[in-house]
Amino acid sequence: MLVEPSRSPKTFKIKAGIKAKSHIEKYGLDPTDISVIPAAAGGPKWISLYGFDKYLLNKWFKNRSETLHLVGASAGAWRMLCYALPNPTDALDRFLKHYVEQRYQEIPPPEFLTGKMHELLKGTLGSYTAADLFNNKNRQLNIISSLSKKNNIHFPKAYFLSLVSQNLISRNWLSKSLQRVVFTNHQQTEFIKPDGFTTHYIPFNQENIISALRSTGAIPLMMEPVDDISECDGLLWDGALIDYHIGLDYNTEGLIFYPHFSSHITKGWFDKFLRWRKFKGPVLDKMIMIYPSNDFVQSWPDSKIPDRKDFETYFNDNDLRIKNWYKVAKLGEEMAEEFDWFWKAGRLVDIVEGF
Repeated sequence: MLVEPSRSPKTFKIKAGIKAKSHIEKYGLDPTDISVIPAAAGGPKWISLYGFDKYLLNKWFKNRSETLHLVGASAGAWRMLCYALPNPTDALDRFLKHYVEQRYQEIPPPEFLTGKMHELLKGTLGSYTAADLFNNKNRQLNIISSLSKKNNIHFPKAYFLSLVSQNLISRNWLSKSLQRVVFTNHQQTEFIKPDGFTTHYIPFNQENIISALRSTGAIPLMMEPVDDISECDGLLWDGALIDYHIGLDYNTEGLIFYPHFSSHITKGWFDKFLRWRKFKGPVLDKMIMIYPSNDFVQSWPDSKIPDRKDFETYFNDNDLRIKNWYKVAKLGEEMAEEFDWFWKAGRLVDIVEGF
């Protein structure tokens, strides 16, 4: 890709907080400056970042020896799982294949969809085990799930609506009903700074790994919860209920590099209905966020980022949906190529915007 030195990027936008922007102005940006990569939930939206993930894994972080903290919920957690596995780009390819090539002709019942997620995760892991995660000392994986103390496997609509009401009053009220569970391959039990939610850290092991991975994407009313992890007194649900776009702060030094599919951060899943509840906080100071530009997205199939509604839109033409999603995955490589040009040219300082 050829980019004129005076031109702004066509495929992406980049934002940085006060500390992060100052760092770029003074020193530029080196991969070793990055300490944390968050990965948002959002179902198929992650496909838009596949090409950028491949770039980071193949180039930016390929030979990195410093610790990199990976934090995600739901589909974002599964992206970060790939980062932490041996041969991460192969894992990402397996994840893409198993995710994109799901086929549905109607909305499936929860038990069926639960089984499909189990297959997807087994396929993404391949022959690797929990031991392989612990052997990867410089990739610290943090996968977020939500713990409900209400032991009703069907997550009744009335209870779901009560959570909506609690969050409407205050996010702090939601913490009375839900707790955060972080499945990890490391021993740092206070990695996430306190934010009002009780947070439990549970190490992966070979007995809990599939259930733990499934729990972070267990969407209420669509899938069954996870109830077979002995360390959890209650039911485990989608991590996005608490941490949708991963607006967290961490007890670690270094910058936060956030490949995202949105121009903003929505803290919890329930907050996406509350447009007046804007995310803010000191964590933004050290964050760098990159996301596809609107003009670039307009050139994609259906002129949008893939989302869960695509399954229903293409119930009668799964082949076309699959083709479109693979095309978006490929187009994401253009964003990576253009970012790489600006980075190598030392031009990020000219195009970075503030939050």
